[in-house]
Order: sequence, then structure tokens, then C-alpha cells
Amino acid sequence: MQDTLRSLTALKKRIQKAGWFKDTHLVYHGLGPVGAHMFQHFTPVAAIIGLYYGDEVRRFIEGECGTKVFSYEKLNGVRLNDCSDFYHNFLRDHGEEITAYMSRYDGNVCLAPFAPSDAIHEFIFTRAQGWQLLTNIKIAQDYFEFKSRLALEAPKIGIPMPPASRVHLFKELEYKTLADEYENGFVIQTPLSQAGSGTEFVFNECDFNRVIEEKKKFMGESFRATPAKITPFLSGPSPNCTGCVVNGAVAVSQPDIQIVGDPYFVKRPGQYIGSDFTVNAFNEEHKKLMFDVVKRVGNWMGSHGYRGNFGVDFLSTVDKENRIKEIYVSEVNARLVGESQYLADFQAMKDSVPLTFFHLAEWMGIREVTAKEIDGYNKSLSPLEGSALLLYTQEKGIFKAEGGISAGVYRCDDGKIKKVRDGYLLSQTKSNDEFVLSVGVPWDGLTLGHPLYGDFNVHLCYILTRESIVDPHNYRIVSEKWRKIADLVYKAMKLVPCDPRPLVKERK
Repeated sequence: MQDTLRSLTALKKRIQKAGWFKDTHLVYHGLGPVGAHMFQHFTPVAAIIGLYYGDEVRRFIEGECGTKVFSYEKLNGVRLNDCSDFYHNFLRDHGEEITAYMSRYDGNVCLAPFAPSDAIHEFIFTRAQGWQLLTNIKIAQDYFEFKSRLALEAPKIGIPMPPASRVHLFKELEYKTLADEYENGFVIQTPLSQAGSGTEFVFNECDFNRVIEEKKKFMGESFRATPAKITPFLSGPSPNCTGCVVNGAVAVSQPDIQIVGDPYFVKRPGQYIGSDFTVNAFNEEHKKLMFDVVKRVGNWMGSHGYRGNFGVDFLSTVDKENRIKEIYVSEVNARLVGESQYLADFQAMKDSVPLTFFHLAEWMGIREVTAKEIDGYNKSLSPLEGSALLLYTQEKGIFKAEGGISAGVYRCDDGKIKKVRDGYLLSQTKSNDEFVLSVGVPWDGLTLGHPLYGDFNVHLCYILTRESIVDPHNYRIVSEKWRKIADLVYKAMKLVPCDPRPLVKERK
């Protein structure tokens, strides 16, 4: 049976024969409903609870697949850059509607959340007591979201942390002292943050003051007693590798380069804007190091009760030719990660088993998947092709997209983007010169930005391509080709300013 984990086609036959997901009805909770597709290789998705709506959701997920989508954005007609209201209140406001809809299904109803939250925990215990939750929220939140913990335990785990990495209380941080120690800038990582928002880059006193004020406002009275991890800014790109704690073993994914803070796209240096699995940035020694680190981190997490998917972010240095030299651990994210949804599609394109299978196998008690099989899977990983570039509004304001752009497969032709066919996944492309617009493509009637105050950096959509999107001479930024294509997408969307109006929530 060991070879079945080396082929998605073979695994699907094994799943059907074993009946592993028979009478299972999966509900996905996350920012983008397209993320649910990472589980559809193995079991149907009955419903999705999401922040974004997007043209691809309306036409493909609801229209073609017939999946029920409960969307904050759909109900309110507004896309903000702050997801806190969705995570804190959406299940409280619409929990009865969601559970009433799922009551039509017999069998096992499972909730697979992208990230843990108190609201999900409350929903399971007050509204959906019969549902199976495919994560352990309290272990993730109370232990592993404490960002300083990994740095404190790194020597015991046996993983390389950046030199001169420190843990201080926020009340102890002083800009002059830190600037003297970290001449090229430093990174502040905050515990108990969500979806990558806890990493802040500081290059000057203005950056430092902004971060401190934001953390004071967010943490309130706990600010002074909260530890922060301080790491020197390193000049190399930000590698990433995903893992999964499953049946006492750790499955790993192919590594990628994360693009963070490219000033061509965003103003904040720590903002995530994309991932590149195509670029051949790592030698065999780098890959071996990252795989070893992910396994060590996974074993450490498992020894403290963690189960399922997680991600490890790395930092790196480069040599004079801008090739990656040293790799260090930055942080661990105890959840599904941003790469998860399109990593699964990229892996399926190669007939490889998406890593999300192991998340389901662990939480649904599929013990037939052995440690020996998982080790064989890890050794058989083949190179992937696929990149994702996130586009955001580039100035503060309230906008509508009036260009009529829809989700689909596109190609550049004579300095314009032209739609080739419908679609919303990279696997629906047929050649390298095709790319996909998906994951949040603005729909007719959507307001982008807070309708009264406006917003910076409101998510617009993903560009998905088989090609590498990083500059071959600087993996920290997007290449000139893909900057130009992004500009064409911006132009085609035709963002038009809107007059202010109150944010009024509908109740349905």
C-alpha cells in the first residue's frame, strides 16, 4: 500500500475502496472560499463559511458546484482590509442559520477551519455540539501562537535560529538600543497574532513608533507584560515549508519562496504578497535542512498535543551573486497556512498527494496511513510549478471595480490581458503563457474599503501562474514581467472612487 501515497490517482482509489470519508460532510471556515478546494480531492465540501465572496465564488463554487457559501462580504457588500469582525462575530451572528442548513445532512459533519479562533470554539460548544472540529483550538492558541516560545525552545528542538535573536518584554523595548544592536534593521514578532499579522519589520524610528502604538492599542493592559521576539533583518528571501503532524509522524511539502513587502505593491514591509514554488532557489543541502527542521518542529509540536497542518517560515542570507546562503527559522504557524489552498492544486497537477490529505487523516482517525508510508511520501516529493501573486488596492480610499473583469484563465496579448476561458484554479491552465485571476475577483456591486473611512491595501485578487514570479536577481521582489502583468490587471479592473456611506450590516 506504500505507493498509494505517491500518486493522487492511486490514493483516490484507496479512499474509495476503504470508505474513509463515507458519510462525511465537510464545512470549511476561512478567508477565501476557494480554499475549500484543497479538501475536495478527498471528500465533498457541503458548505463554506468565508470572508470574501469574489466573482469565482458566485459563478463557480455556488453556480457550478452548488456549494452553499455563507459569506461576510456577500451579506454586507463590502470588503475591508480588517478581517477581525469576520473572525470574531460572523459565527455568532449567523450560527443558527449555518447549523440549520447542515441539519439536512445525515452522518458526520466536520468543521475544518483555516485558523483557530475563540468564536469557532464557542460555535462548536454552543451551536454545533454534534460537529467534529478538525483542529484543537486551545492548544494552538494557548501554546503555539505564542511566537516567542519557539525561540525559547529552539536549542532543545535542535533548529537554527538567527544569530542575535532575543526575547524581550514590550515594555523593555527601546529604539536606540535595538538600532545600535541591529544596524540593518530588525523584526518584531508578536505572540497571539493571527494569519501572519504578528511579524513587523523595523528600519527606522518611525516604523518602531508605529508598531509600538499599534500593539498598545491591540493588547491594552497586557502590552507591558507581553514578550516579543526580536530578530535581525536578514537580506535574503523568506523561504517557507509546510508540514503536518499525522499518526505520530510528520509529512512535509515542497519548499517555496514567500514574497513579503515588495514596495512596488504594498507600503508595509512585512505584508505577504505571494509565493513562488517554481523558482529553483534551493540546493539539496537547503532542502535537506528545511525538511529536517519541519520534521523536528512537527515532532516537538506533536509532543505538546498538536495535530494536523502547520507551517514553518524561514529567514535567509545571500552571497554576492544573490544566491541563498544560510537559512534560519523565523516562526511556526499552528494552522493551515496561506500556501495550503494553492499548494494542494499545484501538487494535484503533478498527480502528487496534496498535503491536506494528512490533515484529514489525522483528525478523522485514519490509522492505516503508517509512518513508513509517510516517510516514503516525504522522500518522493517532486518539484512543483506554480506561483501566486496577491494584488491590493494601492492607495487609501473607497472604490468600486468598474472594468468588468471576471475570474478566469487569461493571456497577455498586445499589451492587454485577454480572457481565454472560464476557470479559477491553476490546474485549469493549459500552457505556461496562461494565468488565472481568482480568489476575490471583485463582483458587481462590491465596495472595496470601509465605506465611511476608506482603507489601505484592500485585497483584490490572486494572479496564479505556472511561471516563477520573483526577480531572478533578487528573490525578495516580483520580477519586471509580473509587475507589468499586475499593472495590466489593475488597469483592466478600473478602480473608481466612491462617495462615503455608513457600513450597515444586513441580517438574514
